[in-house]
Amino acid sequence: MKNNSISFEEFHRARKDFIKLNNIHDHVVVKGNNILLSAPHGVPQVRLGKSKVAEIGSLSTAIAVQSGTGATLIAKTRCNNDDANFDMNSPYKDTICEMVAQREIEYVIDFHGLASHRDCDINLGVHLGKNIETNNEIFERLVYALESNGFEVSIDQPFMAGSGTVSGAIKNTFPRVWTIQIEINCAITNNKKNISKCRRLIDILVYWINSIKGER
Repeated sequence: MKNNSISFEEFHRARKDFIKLNNIHDHVVVKGNNILLSAPHGVPQVRLGKSKVAEIGSLSTAIAVQSGTGATLIAKTRCNNDDANFDMNSPYKDTICEMVAQREIEYVIDFHGLASHRDCDINLGVHLGKNIETNNEIFERLVYALESNGFEVSIDQPFMAGSGTVSGAIKNTFPRVWTIQIEINCAITNNKKNISKCRRLIDILVYWINSIKGER
């Protein structure tokens, strides 16, 4: 795999610059190919009246992976006292639905940040297999790539990407679309001493996404 040389500072500066440029908008879309990278929690959220901190590593990762794949990117860039991954009605989800309905998007890869106290590196949410049923082999390739490179992977634990989430809601509305929720432990993305592991993860995701372009 490619040796990604991004520094910790560059990794997070890209997110800061992206939000600064776009924070007058609820969310923004960077158009690319038929694979959609989603980062709904790169800014703070409000869920059931409770404020939640931004999952900064999720957006930093999505931006880095988009750069290496030419994928389409959607990211929340402003907190409007909402949670785009939890609220049943969301402008963010509406935008994804519009792109899928227009046949622009066939895959949705939704990035999140996993609390550092969790006992896995990566949590893959697939809703008991429902969200990936159109192509299980793509999922198996991802799991193999992660585990063979030393990442501890958990499936549907602690989060399974059910029907209320971005990936679950899009799958329910458009059964033909392949979706997954990827939760990345914040110890990987937010700790400078783990930048080599973060680079390795970016390389794996870029390689995997590039391998599935054009598949159904």
